[in-house]
Amino acid sequence: MEKTEFEHIATAIRERARNTALASSLTMEEAEDVAQDVMLKLWTLHDEIKGKDGAFSLANAMTRHLVIDYYRKNRSISIDLKINLIDEKNATPDKDYEYQENEEWLLHKMKALPSKEYQILRLRQVEQKSNEEIANILGIEKKSVATMLSRARIKLLKDIKRRIN
Repeated sequence: MEKTEFEHIATAIRERARNTALASSLTMEEAEDVAQDVMLKLWTLHDEIKGKDGAFSLANAMTRHLVIDYYRKNRSISIDLKINLIDEKNATPDKDYEYQENEEWLLHKMKALPSKEYQILRLRQVEQKSNEEIANILGIEKKSVATMLSRARIKLLKDIKRRIN
């Protein structure tokens, strides 16, 4: 597809992508983000697209996939490194100190993990990256990410159990 032809239909493609994202229960801002991502990806592929129908079909498929990716990313629950278990009304200096000590202990235990396991745990739990994204960032296989993440979590759980007992 020629550059001028792409520019001619770009507005219509963007509008359709936004409407498709809105129909998938995204907010207007989220739908705009999805539409923008679709347009960027289409622009990088515009030389390979065959005609107007091909562009619309590809944009529609990209939009659906980006909406699914959005829901997958936002579905995961992150553990925040700041543990806020303090009841503000009943907070006492000794309880504050205890919670602070527990937080420091947990951070120390996390940093004591092997570096790859710590990186994977941090990328997954704090930065909310998917296993595939982590694998790409670290240059390892997706299966290895899942295995190392599991090992890190098991080690932390064992340390927590030992500390409680």
